[in-house]
Amino acid sequence: MIVWRDGEFVEAAGAVAADDRGFLIGDAVFETILVDHGAPAFLDRHLERMRRGRDTLGIARNLDAEEVSAAIDALARRKSFPGRAVCRVTLSRSGGPRGLAPHGSAKPRLYLSLATAAAPPERLRVIVSGRRRWTGASTNSFKCAGAYAENMLARTEASSRGADEAILLNEAGRVACATSANLFVVMDDRLLTPALSEGAMPGVVRGILLEEAETLGIEPSQSLVTPDDLLQGDLLLTNSVIGPARAELEGSPGSGGGAAAGRLIAAYQRRLDAEFSRRTGARA
Repeated sequence: MIVWRDGEFVEAAGAVAADDRGFLIGDAVFETILVDHGAPAFLDRHLERMRRGRDTLGIARNLDAEEVSAAIDALARRKSFPGRAVCRVTLSRSGGPRGLAPHGSAKPRLYLSLATAAAPPERLRVIVSGRRRWTGASTNSFKCAGAYAENMLARTEASSRGADEAILLNEAGRVACATSANLFVVMDDRLLTPALSEGAMPGVVRGILLEEAETLGIEPSQSLVTPDDLLQGDLLLTNSVIGPARAELEGSPGSGGGAAAGRLIAAYQRRLDAEFSRRTGARA
């Protein structure tokens, strides 16, 4: 497997040094971006969140949209991806003496890799995990490599119970998010999702769906969500790979698929198609 690292193509097996702090202690920020024929979707939104993480961790490296877009396109061409792929963009640093605090001699490293994008699922099976997401964590607002242990354990719990995803509650017992997705409860004229202060990740698709809800006349509400609220409407999980996907909570009677949820899914698909069309046209 070939990856892009700071302007060069290298074999994945030797791309990360043994003194890389992202590898050693999770001192890295990353994004997962949907790509179509080398064009990344909503790149500016992804990089905005990634820069927030970069600044929080104090990694001194510019994250330029043109550089990242060109690297994605070059990697897609080199790997001959014919259609949609998933790009992982990781900013880490390596070097310096051992220890938790980064040394001034540590050098930033930017990595990009591509993998085939699987078809989005028609419906996800979801559990409520016994794991917790803490509302006060500074890493809740971006994707930090060192902050995913609880997510991994919750996803393992879901797999052991025959589910696809797990919902994480916060320390107050309210809903925060899923292990790799935001979540929404969709009612006829209302869209309910956990507030960011509840531990929710400020997801790219989450933001777009909130915008589209207003356009469709569906009232978006970012507020406190209890486990019981998950049974009050159609459940959607969202991230950049699956978009908005219908979900069914373990032990719930399920639903036939409400019209409002369908309208939101269709609205997001239109936004995604327009985004890919715009980016493909800009490169022509």
